[in-house]
Amino acid sequence: MTEFYDKLNALCKEILSTSLPEGKIKIAICGACGSGKSTLGGRIRKQGFGDFKPYQIAVIDDNVMSLNLFIARPKIKFPPPRRE
Repeated sequence: MTEFYDKLNALCKEILSTSLPEGKIKIAICGACGSGKSTLGGRIRKQGFGDFKPYQIAVIDDNVMSLNLFIARPKIKFPPPRRE
């Protein structure tokens, strides 16, 4: 598995060295049911890999996005209620 993470790290660094409009990379993992896609995504999100820390990674699985909330807390602003 270390070889996989090393190759993924090198590929992401190479892509990020080019000028990207958003400065972000989106990676899709595909495979058969039960092949470990969700497990791999969860492990990457929790542990990070190579030069990429967990707080830099978000995973979308079954239309739900998860972040490492202990490090990066999303800021949600609610407008004050209107007085009528």
